[in-house]
Amino acid sequence: MRIIAGRFKGSRIPSPRGTGVRPTADRVREALFSVLGTVVEGAHVLELFAGTGAFGLEALSRGAGSVVFVEQDRKTAEALSRTVRSFGIEDCVSILKMDAVRTLKVLADQGRVFGIVFMDPPYSSDLILAVVSSDAFPGLLEPEGLVIVEREAGESELELPSAFSKRFSRNYGGTVLEIFHRDPGDV
Repeated sequence: MRIIAGRFKGSRIPSPRGTGVRPTADRVREALFSVLGTVVEGAHVLELFAGTGAFGLEALSRGAGSVVFVEQDRKTAEALSRTVRSFGIEDCVSILKMDAVRTLKVLADQGRVFGIVFMDPPYSSDLILAVVSSDAFPGLLEPEGLVIVEREAGESELELPSAFSKRFSRNYGGTVLEIFHRDPGDV
């Protein structure tokens, strides 16, 4: 797996073996960043269930201002940390080795806000709903911020709280990408 475009184009993203990490396919990432366009530039990004960090690393390569990676698995988080060091981007990256749902309150207590939140939890889990149901979640997004969800095709329809509207949905083989927009008047 490699970075597709930007300043790190062609750089390899290693995937730790034996951790159950399911990296986002290059073609799916390429399609997603095509849809996002320039909205990534300067954005503060939160990648929950980070795994290899492919989304956040691609975002940084394409001009994102910063990324907070959240990965609970120690071995996977350490591999991501090595990748970040090899890219020389420690100054604009934080890696939190925590449960994603508990992390939301920590970030909210710190006053952090993000323009883009990306979630790719283990397929067939209820973790997306656990995240979006958290009282802290809506406040982590900037007005008009984006929530991007990668999930398994064929799962039941995903409903986010009323503060969010679906902007995009597309199937890529066994994967569905959905982009939700935070409505500017809602908290």
